[in-house]
Amino acid sequence: RLEAERAEQERLEKERAEQQRLEAERAEQQRLEAQRAEQLRLEAERAEKQRLEAQRAEQLRLEAERAEQQRLEAQRTEQLRLEAERAEQLRLEAERAEQERLEKERAEQQRLEAERAEQQRLEAQRAEQLR
Repeated sequence: RLEAERAEQERLEKERAEQQRLEAERAEQQRLEAQRAEQLRLEAERAEKQRLEAQRAEQLRLEAERAEQQRLEAQRTEQLRLEAERAEQLRLEAERAEQERLEKERAEQQRLEAERAEQQRLEAQRAEQLR
């Protein structure tokens, strides 16, 4: 009877030991799964961070591109304004030169007419003297 009791007790202890081993195994598996889940969460977090950084870098690149385009357009506009200003100055200078030329021409004509009139007056005077 004692031997049967001891054998029963040993069997129960082995059963408990097996249960504890299985529980420890399950606990270890859960720990490993939790660890893996945490690793995956951290990796996903890093990937999202990188995605956002890449997106921000692309935004900055596009903004810089737009700013450069605007700078070039402003430069071109300024060039066109200066060219138009220069063309207007040249037009005004040409106008002034033409006006001066016409005034000189008129003055020359007046001088010649005055000369002719003086010559005619002198000729008339001589004719009068001769008569």
